[in-house]
Amino acid sequence: MNETRITVHGNVVSEPVERQARNGSTFTTFRIATTPYRRTAEGKFVDGETSFFNVIAFNALAANAANALRKGQPVIVEGNLTNKKYLGNDGQQRTSPEIDADHIGHDLSWGRASFERVSRAAALGYDRTADPDVQQSLRALGDDAEERPAQVDADGVVSDDYDPDADGVELGGDEGTAVRASGDPETDDYEVVGRVSA
Repeated sequence: MNETRITVHGNVVSEPVERQARNGSTFTTFRIATTPYRRTAEGKFVDGETSFFNVIAFNALAANAANALRKGQPVIVEGNLTNKKYLGNDGQQRTSPEIDADHIGHDLSWGRASFERVSRAAALGYDRTADPDVQQSLRALGDDAEERPAQVDADGVVSDDYDPDADGVELGGDEGTAVRASGDPETDDYEVVGRVSA
């Protein structure tokens, strides 16, 4: 399929709005404006005509964009460009350019930003390891990696590279009777059976 890829740098001109689709997935929409600079025959730089784009992002990108972006901030958006048709208030059919975003970030040529890595499950609100009881238990385990759930570091952060379809992680046991654990500690059901004293 032939798609038009586009990268636009501009300013966010509407507050990002995070919504849930009918199927339960997360999406975020906002608008950006970009104004090119043109050089006149006299050598002066002047503003060109401003272009506006609707931006839509899905899943973890949507959740992160809704939390990180604010109106007026400079951003860079990369994705697929489409023209959406709609009926205007006057009943006339109109088109509006929309970017189905694959990547969104702050434009650091205009300021500073800080980066905080979160798992996809945490961005979407599915991170069960964010439960305070689970965090306290993981801190109590300390650096004993053999007792921690698969792919969970000492701070309780689950690696994005975790593969729940893998055979499992060997936890130990008597010789010839190794215990194996599998599953995804971010999304599998768990039960808090009591507080661990630190």
